[in-house]
Amino acid sequence: MIDTKMTSAAVYRNGCVIKRKAVVSLKAGTQTLCLKGLSHSLDESSLRLSVPEGVSGSNVQIVRPTSEAQQEALRELNEKMIRLESSIKTKQKMAALWENNADFSHKESLSIEEMTDYLEKLPARLGVLSQELQELEAEKKALSRELEEARRKAGLPYVMAELQAAQAGTYPLELSYRDYGASWNPVYEIHSEDDTDSLQLRLRARVAQNTGEDWNNVALCLYTGNPSVSGSIPELASAHLRFYVPAPPMQRNMMLGAMAKAARPMEDTATLDTEAMMMEESAPMASFGGMSPVMAGSGTATKGETMTEYALSGTWDIPKDQDILCDIRTDRIACRYHVVAVPKLSEESYLAAEVATADLEELGGTPASVYLKGAFAGNVILNPDMTKDTYDLSLGVDESIKVKRLQKKRHTSQVLLKGQKKTEYEYEITVSSRKDKTVEVSILDQIPVSDEKSIVVEAQELSGGVRDEETGLVRWVFPLAAGESKALTLAWSTAWPKDKQTQEVPVRV
Repeated sequence: MIDTKMTSAAVYRNGCVIKRKAVVSLKAGTQTLCLKGLSHSLDESSLRLSVPEGVSGSNVQIVRPTSEAQQEALRELNEKMIRLESSIKTKQKMAALWENNADFSHKESLSIEEMTDYLEKLPARLGVLSQELQELEAEKKALSRELEEARRKAGLPYVMAELQAAQAGTYPLELSYRDYGASWNPVYEIHSEDDTDSLQLRLRARVAQNTGEDWNNVALCLYTGNPSVSGSIPELASAHLRFYVPAPPMQRNMMLGAMAKAARPMEDTATLDTEAMMMEESAPMASFGGMSPVMAGSGTATKGETMTEYALSGTWDIPKDQDILCDIRTDRIACRYHVVAVPKLSEESYLAAEVATADLEELGGTPASVYLKGAFAGNVILNPDMTKDTYDLSLGVDESIKVKRLQKKRHTSQVLLKGQKKTEYEYEITVSSRKDKTVEVSILDQIPVSDEKSIVVEAQELSGGVRDEETGLVRWVFPLAAGESKALTLAWSTAWPKDKQTQEVPVRV
């Protein structure tokens, strides 16, 4: 049986390819070798044995030890454990005997001198036995660990192969195979100083392995085979006006019945929701989980036909059943900082960095952690629309900018000469700053878009906002000084045939 040493691992998003090496002494002619070091989670069909020039191999197969073979491999350690446990019991009995013999109530034949001599020797003797027992227990603990590791190794598969050497000598061998006990996931971090015209996008890799062995001094390559604070900016859908079409009576009755049925267990549902919230609050945050050792490093990225390879510099140590977090690369991205608010959907304002979508083209749907001046600010989902030139990357809620949207008017009247109904809407949007400097603010709102020729929508007041005729979205962009408040008015009217009803339908653009 020849030991092999793991030298490198190519880690994919699910699984890895491990390479192991060994140096063997071969005689001239044919001989059978057994190479150890494989794991339970390997893909047997992926095994490859590489031999140097002058050596050929045949009959390469994976062997899984029988229970009898495993017991035989552990026989010597098991016998050692039996002898050790016997010694411990003997020492324990001797200590108990010395303590019991200190009771002289039934030993009238002993003299005072003999009893005094025994009691004087008792503490020293018990101390020696206690020390010996501690040493034996420590030896047993170490042996138990050794036995557990030996038991694990005894059950591992190994490679049996016939090698033919043209002449006697020492030769290097290499094993490679796919193992499902390792994986990696990208971890993206956004670092912003809030007072520059750029931000840092840091890529890290969380590498985990439970192949059953410690990886020591292993070369690593990562392959991309197979990054919410609540800081995600709400997306405003275009509102379209259409004629309302009532549901057929049967369908409407079914809907009402379903609504009534859903309303009955409301109290029970509220209780369940409260319990779920309590459980959720008491549970640890999934994004943090167990702390992973952070290892500095750098990676050289190479783009292949179907995936990207990150070759990490140096060698790495990853204990079994653990994971590490290693740095791969850091990119600096040009950006424009501003504050974004969508008051129709949320009263929150969001600090955002406007970046070119081309800089994030590979990160659709990727979670990322945000750090502002080194402090963790929350998690966001990177979801750039590649049909647009820029993307507002949310850096979290900005509590120093307050936005309120108040309806000032909603009046419906009859337009007799045209046989129409007309409703006028007016909203006031107030933006207030508690910052100590001037910031650029972007406010998004909307006016409905008509899908019908007989539904007429007219903008009446935009307060300098820019309206997109196709989507109805209205945007205001302006500087807001420290401590300043600004009021915007958004007003429009809709007119439609008086014998019809309209409904507002959100449509993503």
